[in-house]
Amino acid sequence: VLGQQKPVVVTGSMKSSSELGYDGINNLVSSILVCMDSESIGKGVLVVLNDQINAASEVTKTNTLSLDTFKSLDFGPLGIVDNRQVIYYRSVNFKRPVITTDRIEENVFLLKVCSGTDSKLIDYFLSGLNAKGIVLEALGRGNVPPQMLPGIKRALAAAIPVVITSRCPSGRVFDTYGYEGGGKHLTSLGCIIAPNLNGQKARLLLMLSLAKAYKRDDLIRIFQI
Repeated sequence: VLGQQKPVVVTGSMKSSSELGYDGINNLVSSILVCMDSESIGKGVLVVLNDQINAASEVTKTNTLSLDTFKSLDFGPLGIVDNRQVIYYRSVNFKRPVITTDRIEENVFLLKVCSGTDSKLIDYFLSGLNAKGIVLEALGRGNVPPQMLPGIKRALAAAIPVVITSRCPSGRVFDTYGYEGGGKHLTSLGCIIAPNLNGQKARLLLMLSLAKAYKRDDLIRIFQI
């Protein structure tokens, strides 16, 4: 969204200032050090907690209370802060197109798929909530129960984009399986695969993309990176 090379760092704390072991001050100091380091230029939005530097595009919260909760499960951290020294081990090699917009499309809904899920919630998104986009956290590599297909087809027929992610915490989504509800079948219907994003991040990207009135081909290009 920013389209700038300057470092942007997000931080916080897992403990409040009234708790023993409050981590906020250390996280703030480490974040300032990362912002000041010339190696941080051009690395995109960063998340710095517990002296680890992660890419916002990759990091996720993995534990409800641990100080070491924010992790990049597939690739590990970009670097660390050690004794007030910023050390980078790698960079994020893929760059998504910059989406310049001052608004988002709010009517984008996220649905976690489970065994036996049918079309009821999708139909409610369409008729009751005026959905403009739907993100499905699908099973495994990106598959859904066949009972969901009527609702998915109704969404696609109404030109509502349906983006497929996985509810698995790590691993890529890929249109491997051709059975009814399999990833290959879903893409043949017109669904869009988000290979490297979890459901929350795919929803945010879709909200921004729809605010720019991007069409299906544009969405495929943006999500396939």
